[in-house]
Amino acid sequence: MRPDAHKVLIYATWQDRLLVFDEPDFPDIELQVPGGTMEPGESPETSAQREFIEETGLTPPEALTHLVTQDYHYPKDGRTICHRRHYFHIALAGEQRQTWIHQEMTPFGGGDPIRFRFFWLGIDQADRRLGYGMRDALRLLQTSHSP
Repeated sequence: MRPDAHKVLIYATWQDRLLVFDEPDFPDIELQVPGGTMEPGESPETSAQREFIEETGLTPPEALTHLVTQDYHYPKDGRTICHRRHYFHIALAGEQRQTWIHQEMTPFGGGDPIRFRFFWLGIDQADRRLGYGMRDALRLLQTSHSP
């Protein structure tokens, strides 16, 4: 199946925890990891770097490591949507804030900025709580990319 969109998802870890966010203004939105839609002509690596900075307000200290590319399918409006997801990992060091609010200034669907509330969860807890299939590649962190 040809993908409807190419996405990047970033697993940012710090002290054996995973960076996740919710949307305080939209409590029905499930827990997510940073990521977004690749722009035309953009490589997955460039997109992951850009999306991580835009969504979190953090600048990664090094290049992100590609983990896997896989398709995610979900039903919408009577059809099946396919997103080709490129998963990346970045291990953060030093001191990090426990929680913070950052605004996504360029939401994919356009419109007003969206507030994201970031915080850290243990990877096992994130595996139970992440929505939208975003847990699908977490096993790769636990096996080959443990901090």
